[in-house]
Amino acid sequence: MSTSIRSAVLCPFDATDLASRLAGSPAVWRLIGNRPSHRLWHVGGPRATVAVKIAGGENPALALVRESTALRAMPAGNMRPLGSGADLRPAAPLAWQITPWALGLTTWEAFRPLREGAEEGREQALAAAVATCRAVGRLHAAGWTHGNLEPHHVVHTADRGRVRLLSCTWATRAGERTSAGYDGGLVHLLPPDLAAAIERSRGNGVLLNTSAEVYTLAAGLWWAATGAWPLAYHYRNVGFDPNAKSRSRIRRIIASGHVPIAAPATYIWPEFLAPLAAAMTPVPSRRPTAHQLADWLNSIPC
Repeated sequence: MSTSIRSAVLCPFDATDLASRLAGSPAVWRLIGNRPSHRLWHVGGPRATVAVKIAGGENPALALVRESTALRAMPAGNMRPLGSGADLRPAAPLAWQITPWALGLTTWEAFRPLREGAEEGREQALAAAVATCRAVGRLHAAGWTHGNLEPHHVVHTADRGRVRLLSCTWATRAGERTSAGYDGGLVHLLPPDLAAAIERSRGNGVLLNTSAEVYTLAAGLWWAATGAWPLAYHYRNVGFDPNAKSRSRIRRIIASGHVPIAAPATYIWPEFLAPLAAAMTPVPSRRPTAHQLADWLNSIPC
């Protein structure tokens, strides 16, 4: 029996059957991610290519159910589940989700030539940055926050240039608290105000806002452009090892607002980093909207 077939039978029957019918015969299954609580398959066939996610265990299964619910409610242009299901019995909770496969470069991948020092990578990186900001701006205008923005979670597809936002487990409507357990995603991309709110919440959820998410958006683009966290250069100045694993300790340091952003002048393209640094101001009211940040970046010459 081939590896692809063995992988397929690990799915619940409903998920395996639906994914195979959507893809068409012959459907080829490839296991892309395999962790103890999560599995991700790429299923391709003559009709379509889909992503199949499986989550086992109480918290992972509930998180996948939450993501499927959010994807159905989020504005047009984002992913829509083609099918999902859950068996949340205490003994062996399980959830599954099928979505179209988002084929294209992630924002992180689009920045690779620039990170490697190629001058010709500027145009592609700038276009990806502006498109990422526009996609986040559309989400915000529709009354939603993503909650887990990072450059790996944004795909620039060949489908009329559409941008797809992935990993929407924590996507939340404006004015609503996140589900319990929210920890902000990548800790190094958090603004001081959100880091402080998460620490105060003690895992009970927080109110997200677009201002904090624009900071994270800018910090993620900084990371994609440089390969470095925007604050990490100065962590040691406040007595912390940037390689340490304590997320709570890093959040408290960021929440203090005393860690400055690395100087843009040290980078080969400081004109690109300057608008990002401005968007990462610790003063929420001074941050631009996502669309304004797109305009700032769009004015930079390559």
